Amino acid sequence: MVFASKSSKPSATKPVTNTTYLCDRFRIRLVPSCQILHYCHQRPAIPGQEMGIVEDATEDLPFTSFECKTLAEMYDVPAEQRLQGRNATVKSYHTLAQQVHILHSSHHAESNSNPLESQLRLGDGSLTLGQLLTPGWRMPNLLEVFASACEVNFTVPTVTDDLLSLATGFLCAGARSVVSTQWSVDDLASALLAIFYYDGRRSGMSRCQALQQGQIKLRNLTGKEFADNYQAQLTEHLEQKLKEAKAAKQNAKDQGDEEELDKWIKIVDKFEIQRKRLESLSKEDFSFAHPFFWAGFVSQGI
Repeated sequence: MVFASKSSKPSATKPVTNTTYLCDRFRIRLVPSCQILHYCHQRPAIPGQEMGIVEDATEDLPFTSFECKTLAEMYDVPAEQRLQGRNATVKSYHTLAQQVHILHSSHHAESNSNPLESQLRLGDGSLTLGQLLTPGWRMPNLLEVFASACEVNFTVPTVTDDLLSLATGFLCAGARSVVSTQWSVDDLASALLAIFYYDGRRSGMSRCQALQQGQIKLRNLTGKEFADNYQAQLTEHLEQKLKEAKAAKQNAKDQGDEEELDKWIKIVDKFEIQRKRLESLSKEDFSFAHPFFWAGFVSQGI
C-alpha cells in the first residue's frame, strides 16, 4: 500500500530506457487518507458484477467507443446501461451509478485549483467533486469505478494533507475501489489498457493485480502484436467514426451553426491525425513502452 500525492507527468518526448519500475516488483494501491481507507473497510461486501458504461460524452474521443463496445460485449451490458455521447447526461449518470456494481466512466474530466470544482464533463454539463460529495450522490451498491478520463486523480493537497480528487469523491460516495488517471491520458493507450484490465479481472485477478498486469502488457505490446490483434479492428472503427464526424460537420454547415461547425471541424482533424497514427504503429517496436502511456493509471481503495 502506498500513500501518495500528485505525481508529475512524464514527458512523452524523453527516451525510454530498459528500466525496472516499481510496479514490476510490487502491486501498488493508493489511499487518499487513513479515514477513507477506514470507510472502505467498513462497507459490507456486495455480490454482483453488473456493469454500467458512460462513454465519450463530448463525442470527440476516437477510440473510446471501441473500448466501451468491447467491454459491453465482455460483460453483456444492456443498451440502457450504456450511456453514449449526449445521452450521458448528469441525471442519467446519477441513475446509472445507483444501479450497477461496476461503473466504467470513459470521457473527459478536468482538474481545478479549487478541488471541489474539478469535474467530469458530461453530455449536458458537468458533475463536480462538490456535487459528488453530497448525500444525494451516495452509491451504496457500487463496488468499483474505472475512470478512464483525463486528470481524475489530479489533486491539490490542502493544509490538512487530505487529498481531494474526483477519485476521492467516488470512494467517499460508496465505491470500494477506483482506477483513475493522474494526467491527460492517451485515448488509444487507455482503450487498450482498459480492455487488458477487465480481461485480468474476469480471469480472477484482484484490482491492483489486473492493473499491474494490464500496464505490463501494454508496455510490452510489439508493433507486430498490435498489427495482428488490433490494427484492423481499430482502423475499421475509426473509419466509421470519421464518416459520422464528416456527416455531422456537413449537417452543421447546412444548418448555418457556426459553433457546431467549428466543433466538428476540430473533431474531423483529430480523427484524421489518429488514422495516420494507426498506420504507423505496426512499424514501431514498442509503441506504448513510455510511462506517459500507462503510468497515469492508479488503483485506489481496497
